[in-house]
Amino acid sequence: MPLVPASLFGRTLLVLAAGLLAAQAATLVLNFFDRGSSVYRLAAYQITARIAQTARILSNLPLDQRGSVARQIRGQHLRVELSEKMIPVRRGFAEHDPYERTFTAALQQQIGSPWPVSVEITPAEGAASDTAFETWLARHFYFALPGTFSLIVQVGLEDGSVAVFHAAIPHEPLSRFESLVPRLLLLLAVCFVLAAYLVRMTTRPLARLARAADKVGEAPDGELLAPTGPSEVRKVIDAFNRMQARVRRQLRERAQLLGAISHDLKTPITRLRLRTEMLQDGTLRAKIERDLDEMEALVASTLDFFRTVGDESRRQPVDIAALVDSLCEDRREAGDGASLRGAPLAPYPADPQALRRCLDNLIGNAVRYGGCAEIEIDDTGQHLRITVRDRGPGIPPEELERVFEPYYRLESSRNRASGGTGLGLSIARNIARWHGGDIRLDNAPEGGLIAELCLPRC
Repeated sequence: MPLVPASLFGRTLLVLAAGLLAAQAATLVLNFFDRGSSVYRLAAYQITARIAQTARILSNLPLDQRGSVARQIRGQHLRVELSEKMIPVRRGFAEHDPYERTFTAALQQQIGSPWPVSVEITPAEGAASDTAFETWLARHFYFALPGTFSLIVQVGLEDGSVAVFHAAIPHEPLSRFESLVPRLLLLLAVCFVLAAYLVRMTTRPLARLARAADKVGEAPDGELLAPTGPSEVRKVIDAFNRMQARVRRQLRERAQLLGAISHDLKTPITRLRLRTEMLQDGTLRAKIERDLDEMEALVASTLDFFRTVGDESRRQPVDIAALVDSLCEDRREAGDGASLRGAPLAPYPADPQALRRCLDNLIGNAVRYGGCAEIEIDDTGQHLRITVRDRGPGIPPEELERVFEPYYRLESSRNRASGGTGLGLSIARNIARWHGGDIRLDNAPEGGLIAELCLPRC
């Protein structure tokens, strides 16, 4: 399964969704660090003020009263012990040195006297985080989670004794940010739905344009597309409509020209046939009549090929089984072999005369080159398939598409009775495509040729 969707809709939606997710994640991270920094600065200022105030009070009290006051000061974020001298403290991480220097300077400023001060951020017992991620975050970004480590501050009092403060700066716990996840997901869902609607509005005209482009070869006289969507898409649709109009005009001009030529040829052919009747030489007259018959058949086929297939108003529900059965009956009356299997699920909306001509051409080819026609109807509800199979020699694989070209004949002889005019399959495919379907040829594994007419149901 590809990670990147194949459609423009899927790719655009993926980019928008990825962009929204990245933006929201970046916003969450920035909010966390900015909020953590603000909370740290305020909490650190309050802690330094309390330590400085407590140190001044202890320095002014008699020695026998300091212990009682120290016990009264003990709280959740600050407790103090008295010592005769500086106690050894395990050094913390080098990443915390800038915070220690800043805290020392702020504390000395709060005390207002040049008392000796020692500040150490250390991973003391009981202050470590429950998770390795919080420990790593507090080590490299201490301001975000200062309460993860223990802050030990030693202040030398005026009499030479030392007040040892164990402080924990309040911080914004990560658990509070976890509550933002549902809101973040809700916002992403809303933005995703709006983005999907916007992308669908943009790509829907392109899908209509693609369907119209597929139908140009099948029905050049189809309706022009209404320009909808963004301005760029409307420009593309306008250009497509102009192209379709030019193609339609050129096809009509070509059909009219060749149709007129073929029609005009009927007059001299008729005059030649009348003059042939006056010939005394019977052998020569027969040869000329045979040539005239071939010319007349070619002209008639050309007129059929370039005649407009039909229009939508000529479509009507057609009983395909009855239509094919009548064609088989005609062949059987002529002494040819033709059989039918299967039945459609429902009538098919088609031009009856055009569809009859299409199927008659396929059945006629099967009888002419394969000796018989085996017809099978397969209706899936989505597609109606009519398969015509013969028992002939088949067609070389490289010629399976070329036989649909006008006037192309595999029969190397000039005998029209055996090789035809070369327009039967071309006419049949034109009719099939006008109905939105197509014709495909394939050689059967056990011999013979299979011609499949596939018509869409929707």
